[in-house]
Amino acid sequence: MKAKVKSPIAINELILSEMNRQGLSAADFAQKLQISMNSMYHILKRPSMQIDRLWDICEVLQLNFFKILADEIKINKPADTQINQLQQENKTLKEVIRLLGGNK
Repeated sequence: MKAKVKSPIAINELILSEMNRQGLSAADFAQKLQISMNSMYHILKRPSMQIDRLWDICEVLQLNFFKILADEIKINKPADTQINQLQQENKTLKEVIRLLGGNK
């Protein structure tokens, strides 16, 4: 079984920080999310949560926590490299077609 890798960022801390920045109390936040205070404290206590709940929180706080978390993942961008290679190949093929008289 694959070992679970702990996220270096606790989402609850990011949410609390943003709530404080916006001057939003836990009660106000719970009301905007349409959840009980008990559920609110459960969210703020745990360092992880379900995606659909985080989506709702992003909308309420008007902050994209998904982007913040994604920016913390240290992965080389292999898709970008492949896109660049394909763009170069496309450019080369267009030039070959032009030289062969395919594009007049």
